[in-house]
Amino acid sequence: MATSAPPDIIIPAIPSSVDVLERLFSGVRLPPSVLCPARIPNNGPEALAALLKALRDNHERSHVFFNQFSFHNHSMHHLLAIYALGAPGPVISAAYQDTHLDHLRVAFIAPENVVITDDNFTDYLGNDQNYNAYLKYFQRVVLEPGANIPDILEKYVFSEHYNIRRPMEGAQQPEMLNRFLEILLHPIIHVGYGAEFGIMGLAWTAVHPAGATTLISRLLFTPERTTPLTELEKQEPEWMPKSGVRLRALNVLSLMLRDPRFFGSRVLDKHEFAAMLVTHGEIFNKYGEMWDCNVESQEDLERLLEEIIFADMLMYGVGSWDGDDAEYRADFFTAHIVTSALFLPSLCAHISRRSQTLLLRAHFLASITWWVVRGRPGFALKEFTSIPLPPIPNSPSSKYSNTLPGARPPAAADALPSAESPYALVPNPWLPILENAIVHPNEHLCKVQRALAHFGVLYGHRKAGFVMESLRKDGVEVDPNYAYLDGSVFLRIAWLTSAALGWVIRGESNSGVWNYQEFEKKAYDDLAMLEGQGRA
Repeated sequence: MATSAPPDIIIPAIPSSVDVLERLFSGVRLPPSVLCPARIPNNGPEALAALLKALRDNHERSHVFFNQFSFHNHSMHHLLAIYALGAPGPVISAAYQDTHLDHLRVAFIAPENVVITDDNFTDYLGNDQNYNAYLKYFQRVVLEPGANIPDILEKYVFSEHYNIRRPMEGAQQPEMLNRFLEILLHPIIHVGYGAEFGIMGLAWTAVHPAGATTLISRLLFTPERTTPLTELEKQEPEWMPKSGVRLRALNVLSLMLRDPRFFGSRVLDKHEFAAMLVTHGEIFNKYGEMWDCNVESQEDLERLLEEIIFADMLMYGVGSWDGDDAEYRADFFTAHIVTSALFLPSLCAHISRRSQTLLLRAHFLASITWWVVRGRPGFALKEFTSIPLPPIPNSPSSKYSNTLPGARPPAAADALPSAESPYALVPNPWLPILENAIVHPNEHLCKVQRALAHFGVLYGHRKAGFVMESLRKDGVEVDPNYAYLDGSVFLRIAWLTSAALGWVIRGESNSGVWNYQEFEKKAYDDLAMLEGQGRA
């Protein structure tokens, strides 16, 4: 996470014209492919009106970060997520006004009135003080006659020219794909919403640092290595596959769980995270390169999307579970692996096979890095999948009940399958999960639950053991735990996440129990120290 303070003298950004705002936020488009999440109907035109009003206001009013520790303005993500889940207009308006406006930073003119052009594009990258300058640049790009999402993504995110220039031009390399997955994958989420709904947000990408240069840019755009082996690399286990071997994603995770070089990998703050990229970066690259990912057809794309999504579910959902009687950790950082994966289908619908390959490989590399940073938790699938699915009652000793809190009226005598059945009261557990997400004040819950619900639509039918045949083809030892992986994981993870954050729709308070652990605490401790020194 970058750290920067606003300029000493803040000049509020100049408002856009009504015409420009109407063109930028004229409405929302339908999803670009059948692999994208479907939307639940709202209560009529007032929902869209409330959404567009808030999006326009946020575009004009607020900065991309709400403090100097690069904590993101999530308002656009929150509102689009609950709109897609069917939120009515009053809920959308309240979500914006009551959970975001009290802490957002004002949008301000870039220092020295910097104007971004094609010629100086690279000179100001990574500096969030120039956010408004890049916002104006990309406004011009998207409003040009004939501009479209595929061409813009191909040029500014995936082209060689906007990643590694040979020879280098300007003050630094663009590294736009690298920036696309920086600071906990927020740019890919932001632009992903644009790809899904037809609203672009590439200015976010431009002001993110290229902190993962060791990873994405090195592996995908400069494959010829120029640095010597590190001491950790020289300690490579004897069982590691030979260079050039390609494996399925789940087999890559199994090898990483065995690798002793990752013991004690959990980091405490952003400085340790940056140091870990230096010490372990090439090890991450080797595992990232090991994933057998090359998109040449629609069949390839669908197979690889399923691979990466199940891997993501394990890293967040099962990795956050320490047993049926323990508190569900709902890890905040690996949750972003899930919420960003939701937009892979929308982005892939707009880009070439080459760019699809780059995107999936970059996302997998970023995901396994965050998983290791969060302590590389394992996957106790046998135990995780042995617990009854909601609404079937679970053990009284379970930390979270499979029964919704609070009293509910009894079902009618002729309700199916019977008045006494838990299915008569909760025939589809996804419905209360999504209803809770719509009105929950935590802006991350709706994004996680929307992603899990969509993945449940795509892959919820998978039976236990479905991955074993393909994993055995890789010629490496297959973790027997994977035999218990099935499509129920999406519902299990969603129910636990909702229970951990609080069933506000049934009277429980917002617990806010995402597992931030040390990162956020350390950031706020640093902020308090700076404020005490008069430097914040």
